[in-house]
Formats: sequence, C-alpha cells, structure tokens
Amino acid sequence: MTNAKTLIAIATLAAATFAGAASATPINEQWGGDEPVAQGPALSRAEVQADLNLWNRAGLGQANYSDRTPDADPTYEARLAEYRRLRSGPEFVAEVRRLGGEVSQVAGKGAAASAH
Repeated sequence: MTNAKTLIAIATLAAATFAGAASATPINEQWGGDEPVAQGPALSRAEVQADLNLWNRAGLGQANYSDRTPDADPTYEARLAEYRRLRSGPEFVAEVRRLGGEVSQVAGKGAAASAH
C-alpha cells in the first residue's frame, strides 16, 4: 500500500508541476477562427463596405450558404481571382467613391495607382 500511495503522490506532484508550467507560457498570437487575425491600419467604413460589395459582385457572397470550397466548387478559384482583380483595380476606388468615401493609402496601394 505504501508504494501505491507514494506513486500516486509523485504522479499528482508531476501533473501539478506540468500544469503550472504550461499555464505560465505566454501566448503572443491572437486567433480568430481558423486564421490568425491580421493586424494593420484601420479601414474606413466606405472601404470595408466597398470590399464587401466587390466580394459579392465576384460571386463569393453565397460561399457561407453551401459547400463552396475549391474541392467542392470548381468555380471558387475563378471567383476568388475575380474578387482579387476587382479589389486591386480601379473598381475598388470607384466603389469607395460611390459610397462617399476616399481610399486610404494602405487600402488602395495598387487600386489608387491604377485609377489615375
């Protein structure tokens, strides 16, 4: 009986030590779902709305309603490429302006240059 009590005490002490060391480890990443949260300058309301409008225009707005992954939907990659083209082209600048906003330098690096 004494050996069993000693083993239980050692196992308990080891588990407590490991749990304390694991909880003391700092976590430096922020997570939002499956991907790390991107940190960067804030976009204006018009820029966010324009981005969403272009996402929907490219046909990606319904992606959450069914299984539209690259494996399940062969048009997904083409739609994603169209969204990226719209987002980096003059269409983004035009949409932001249509919504009454101005494109920030960060949001429209490629778009602002191609709109002039």
